[in-house]
Amino acid sequence: MSSRVALGDICEFTRGASVPRARMYDAGDYLYIHYGDLYRGFTTRIDVESPQKKIPYILSSEKIRPTQFLHDQDIVCVLTSETIDDLGHTYLLNNPRGKHVVSGTETTILRVKQCDTVIPAYLNYIMQTPRFKTALRQYVRGMKVFRVHPDDLSRIEISLPSVGEQQRVVAMMDAILEKQLVNDRLNDYLAA
Repeated sequence: MSSRVALGDICEFTRGASVPRARMYDAGDYLYIHYGDLYRGFTTRIDVESPQKKIPYILSSEKIRPTQFLHDQDIVCVLTSETIDDLGHTYLLNNPRGKHVVSGTETTILRVKQCDTVIPAYLNYIMQTPRFKTALRQYVRGMKVFRVHPDDLSRIEISLPSVGEQQRVVAMMDAILEKQLVNDRLNDYLAA
């Protein structure tokens, strides 16, 4: 049996930090998730220990609020884009060792506050679906640059099955994603 909940009832939302590319480095104090990098190199998650793409660093001298640091299992969401189709891309952060990671420019952090109700990985997969993207599009504003405000995102309702069912869905989707990543690496190897 599923229940319907609004994202605002189960998540907190925080805007990312604004750091220009000129202040991103190959080494530094904090890993930095820039929205431009999300479109090129990551699928549905960011594994800090073994990223699909190199993650840049910023220095601790940047003005970063404590809420702009990502925690393990936070979801990074892109709510600003030049195309409507690119709005709403989400990425689950896997950071079990708790490295310092900052969510960047034009990103919004979704932090699940009711883990007994929803598994973050399940929510991330739900947010990838055409049904969710259709719900998101009703809140799009802008002409040249399109945006969805986090307050509007918080209004979107989703159906949540039991935590056990969510775990089964996540296990199945993770297996498919792993197979896809292995195939991509093999294709890259063969192309080289």
